[in-house]
Amino acid sequence: MFNKAYLESIFLNLITNSIKYAKPDSVPVISITSKKNTRGTQLIFADEGLGFDLKKVKGKIFGFNQKFHENADSKGIGLYLVYNHITSLGGSISIKSKVNEGTKFILSFKK
Repeated sequence: MFNKAYLESIFLNLITNSIKYAKPDSVPVISITSKKNTRGTQLIFADEGLGFDLKKVKGKIFGFNQKFHENADSKGIGLYLVYNHITSLGGSISIKSKVNEGTKFILSFKK
């Protein structure tokens, strides 16, 4: 069980980011999967978009008002909300990303 409003916000923010930060002149490619393991459930959001350099932004990625691309629609609040929704309910989030190769967000929820 998970807070419905939080889950909706997580999906909205991660899918919107995948569309917003898709590679120019290409169709966004987004994958959303789930899996269960002995520790709980995972949701995995992956795209093939612009990505970012984790070494440069790692400590700031979930910060309030942080922007990593020069997109006019960027407000710097989406990942902040995602992180807070997940952690407030005991979950965690990890990221894998490479510039021009895309980003993967792994959301983990305990049993």
